[in-house]
Amino acid sequence: MYTGNQGYLGFDFTNYTNETAVSNALNTTLRFRGENTNTTGGMRLARERLFNTKYGMRPDVKHVMLLVTDGVPTFDADKLPEEVQRIKDSGIRIMAVGVTSQVSSIQIITFSH
Repeated sequence: MYTGNQGYLGFDFTNYTNETAVSNALNTTLRFRGENTNTTGGMRLARERLFNTKYGMRPDVKHVMLLVTDGVPTFDADKLPEEVQRIKDSGIRIMAVGVTSQVSSIQIITFSH
């Protein structure tokens, strides 16, 4: 899952079922697109697709979303708090990692629980 003007699903876990396959898929699908940072759209798509048994989610494991962010959502940012709450209400734990100095500790605390 990565973002630009929208959320993009690079792959789901129905096609990639072992560590090597997932690693290879990550290396070929993640790339800078020169678009906005639609964190809201990416998180929404992850909630709807990756955390759905239809697309390979295993119901008997803990559900964790790892968000790697530069801390600056530039598209639909006003909708982000509501999406974060939907994810948390669905029982999905969000773990956020900031990768630039633009990320504040308040943002990371907002995402994570």
